[in-house]
Amino acid sequence: MWTTELLALLRLAGPVILSQFASNALALIATAVIGRLGAAELAAAAYANAAYYLVFMMLVGVMLSVAPRISQAHGAGDTAGVTRALHAGLRLALLLGAAVLPVVWGVAALLPHLAPADIRSDLAATYLRVYSLGMLPTLAFMALRGTLEGTGTPRPVTLTAFLGLAWAAVASPALAFGWGPLPALGVAGAAAASASAAWLMAAVLWPSALKRAGHEKPSNLSAELRALFKLGWPIGLTLGAEGGMFTVTTLLMARFGPETLAAHNITLQAINAMFMIPLGLASATSVRVGHSAGAQDYAGARRAGLIGLALAVTVMLGFAALELLAPRTILGVFVSVNDPRNAALVATATGFLTIAALFQTVDGLQVTANGALRGLHDTRWPLIISLVAYWLIGLGCGSLLAFGLNVGARGLWFGLTAGLTFAAAALVWRFFRLTGRNIIRV
Repeated sequence: MWTTELLALLRLAGPVILSQFASNALALIATAVIGRLGAAELAAAAYANAAYYLVFMMLVGVMLSVAPRISQAHGAGDTAGVTRALHAGLRLALLLGAAVLPVVWGVAALLPHLAPADIRSDLAATYLRVYSLGMLPTLAFMALRGTLEGTGTPRPVTLTAFLGLAWAAVASPALAFGWGPLPALGVAGAAAASASAAWLMAAVLWPSALKRAGHEKPSNLSAELRALFKLGWPIGLTLGAEGGMFTVTTLLMARFGPETLAAHNITLQAINAMFMIPLGLASATSVRVGHSAGAQDYAGARRAGLIGLALAVTVMLGFAALELLAPRTILGVFVSVNDPRNAALVATATGFLTIAALFQTVDGLQVTANGALRGLHDTRWPLIISLVAYWLIGLGCGSLLAFGLNVGARGLWFGLTAGLTFAAAALVWRFFRLTGRNIIRV
């Protein structure tokens, strides 16, 4: 049974991980294109993204409720439940987009009064308005994706994600620089390419998800909509708590100077690329746990969770070894490590990577445990654990070490590691407790 579950998880996780890499590459393409427009454009887009992404990630977290609802319905053989969850998820995406998009445009109108003097607020406002037009299709895509992955059919999602990536790779420079007869739209062109890629992916995935969910007319959509939001809002706040911790840490890191801040950002970019694997494993683990829980097989749910956790730790230990043994190879992807002018930056980033070896292992463990708990429809306790782990322990310990005990910038990284370690331990304990209790009950 363990081998069967391992193979099932790997078959599901492979396409999901590829989808995560494709989604991450979409942001990298936009950054690379805007970076070639100039430093002012890059700074304006970065400022606009900072205003947008924390709220947007919380909305994405709410939409993550669709996959566990569908996976449990699929595991229970409830085809009507799958159909109901998809249609309610699409309505939830529409409601969230309609509620938040005007707020984002209001923020864009206020940017000239809020942005620092060295930020081109007109460019930032333009980028934010155009880029946010991709909000609604992205949220709808999450519902469609949750339907296909929740029913164990992730390949259409992967193919669609790479189609969107290919579109953005061509459209972003074409619209930004004005290829052929197209006008050079600058940051607005890069933002329009990202938004249009979101619309394209949602449109392409729509028929596959509807076919997988079935064509029967859904009922009780209002109740399902409430159930999705009840399950999803703690996930959204959990993502917000984690994202907020990293945002505040970056702001605190700026107090150590631009070189240290650059080293911090380079290290985060490196480990974020590696993090796509446990993030995909977490999504696959959530689905596998949900299938077993829907069938009332809690021993199977525990087995799926344990295999997901073991895979995540194994992968991240491999990355940890790479960070310890070949840090300059990793950093060389982002900066010229042999340039004497970068010597101090490389030395600082190498120190951060040494801490990241432990940091990433527990980060992979906590995100997979969180996914396993989503498969059990347990989201409120993970929210409480995340608030304590990230804001009390992570930022508290990091600030104490960095500024109270004069450990310096690395103290903030030690704080991040402490928060993630607590989260990993508490979430794994919670998963064992819930599955154990349900095994006894059944």
